[in-house]
Amino acid sequence: MRIIPVIDLMHGKAVHAVAGERERYTPVKKSVLVRDYSTLSIAKALQDLGLDELYIADLDAICQIGHNHDLIGQIVAETGMKVMVDAGFRFADEVSEYVDEGVEKIVLATETLESFEEIPKVINDYKAQVIASVDIKSGQVIAESDSMQLPLAELIRKFEGKGASEIIILSLDRVGTERGPDLESLKLALQCKSMPILVGGGVRNIEDVHLLCAQGAVGVLVSTALHKGIITKNDLGRLSEMGKVPSVDIS
Repeated sequence: MRIIPVIDLMHGKAVHAVAGERERYTPVKKSVLVRDYSTLSIAKALQDLGLDELYIADLDAICQIGHNHDLIGQIVAETGMKVMVDAGFRFADEVSEYVDEGVEKIVLATETLESFEEIPKVINDYKAQVIASVDIKSGQVIAESDSMQLPLAELIRKFEGKGASEIIILSLDRVGTERGPDLESLKLALQCKSMPILVGGGVRNIEDVHLLCAQGAVGVLVSTALHKGIITKNDLGRLSEMGKVPSVDIS
């Protein structure tokens, strides 16, 4: 099981995401991980937990009011973490600045992606790995493009057919709410499981991580539980000993 910490970026700052309601997002000001709440300090603190992957949502880019690719490049350069980025990509050529900054994994999300045909363009033109994100609210797929408005199982098959290497089931209405993960959507996704499935939204504690692992997910996106110290370095160390996450130094 891969534990993938999340940083949501808005106006150059890490923010606390709540239920996908971006007008409610506020800068992270409480965290057991850091005293300095700069985005780079938070990224380094997550790395210090022994985690080697990082999911970043560039909310300025998603909302089309700017971007944070320079800051993301700094995070990549100074931490060496394997970074995946969702920046509201609609077309393949929009990924270039992020790839230039060292981002290896591009998240193409149903909320913004215009066409499945953009996936092979990203893979072939920019040599980036594509992770498809199925964005969900209240059990329904969120999609701006008509081409994305498909049942979950069909979406997953389409993404796989175009070359996506992993799928994220992202329950936006559960993000930052500590409501627990969306098991129903995961079960639907697993019915046509043919590539690794990651889950995001609502993860409360290490028990939820174990539950999602048992259900068949290969990775979990987590933010709130790490900042609150509910999932600890010791928890990650114990998972590592069980062979479910990358090795973690808990000294």
